[in-house]
Amino acid sequence: MPDFDVTKILVVVVFLAVLVGIQIALKSSKFFKSNLGKPVYWPLKVANTLALSKFVSATVVECADQSFLVVAGRNGSPTIMELPSKNQSLIPSELKVELEGL
Repeated sequence: MPDFDVTKILVVVVFLAVLVGIQIALKSSKFFKSNLGKPVYWPLKVANTLALSKFVSATVVECADQSFLVVAGRNGSPTIMELPSKNQSLIPSELKVELEGL
């Protein structure tokens, strides 16, 4: 049977008591009670979702006049790319100048 150390159990019990104490203090705080009842409005909207394969999906997310493409797979980290706005040209202005010179 492994050695039984009372100090390890005591440290865990004290840590749990501190966490419970913090939770009770936060629950009884008037500041958190007044702010928890208010609804939060985020300007975040999922515009479209497309399944690219069995495990990969592409989602267009709109946030405050900006659009982002989020490609997420099951095992990999998601890739986020900003999409051009509706007013923004798809061809950069420097490239337009080069094309006009041809």
